[in-house]
Amino acid sequence: MIIIGGGVIGLELGQVYQRFGTKVTVIEYLDRIISVADKDLSSVFTKIITKHGFILYTGHKVTSGKNLGDCGEITFEPVKGGPSITQKAEVVLVATGRRPFTDGLGAEALGIKFDNKKRIIVNKSYQTNVPNIYAVGDIIDGPMLAHKAEDEAVAVVDVLTGKKAHVNYNTIPSVVYSHPEIAWVGKTEDELKTENVAYNKG
Repeated sequence: MIIIGGGVIGLELGQVYQRFGTKVTVIEYLDRIISVADKDLSSVFTKIITKHGFILYTGHKVTSGKNLGDCGEITFEPVKGGPSITQKAEVVLVATGRRPFTDGLGAEALGIKFDNKKRIIVNKSYQTNVPNIYAVGDIIDGPMLAHKAEDEAVAVVDVLTGKKAHVNYNTIPSVVYSHPEIAWVGKTEDELKTENVAYNKG
C-alpha cells in the first residue's frame, strides 16, 4: 500500500493495514510526518513506525498516478528537487487532509457566506451572516474534531439561552489513534517561538 499524506488519518489507517501484514509506504510533502504536532513528538514517532517497517518519504511530492487495473503506479520526487521515483502498489490511499462537506445543505440559497475553502463564515458566537442561523464543527474554521464541534455546540446553546459563551481552542486536545497513541494539548514549541513566548522544555 502507498499512502499519500503523512498526517493523522494516513498514519492511523496505515498502521491498521500494516498490522494485517501490509507493506506500507508513506509519501509526505512536508519534511516530517504529523506536522501539526510538536517536532520532538513527530521525530520519536517516526523512529517507532520505521522500526516497525513503515517506509517514509518525507519532503516528497506526487507528480503523477495511474490506475493499472490490478495495481496503482505513483511517481513522486523530492520537493527541493532531485530524481523522481516510480512505485507500484496494490492499493493507493490518498489521505491529504479533509475538507468541509457543505454541498447540498442549501446554505447558498439562504445567502450564507463561505470562505475560500468552502467553510461557513461565523462570528465569535458561531452566528452566520443570516442572524438566526448558526454553524459549528467541521463546516467552520478550525480542527475537524468531534470534541471541538461538541464544545462549539454547547457554546451556541449558551448563546441562545442568553449566557456568555467561549471555547478555548488551546485546551482542546489532539490525538492520533496509533500505536503508541499520540496526544497533545496547547501550543507546540514552534508556535511558542513564533509568538516569542518564554517556555520550559523537559
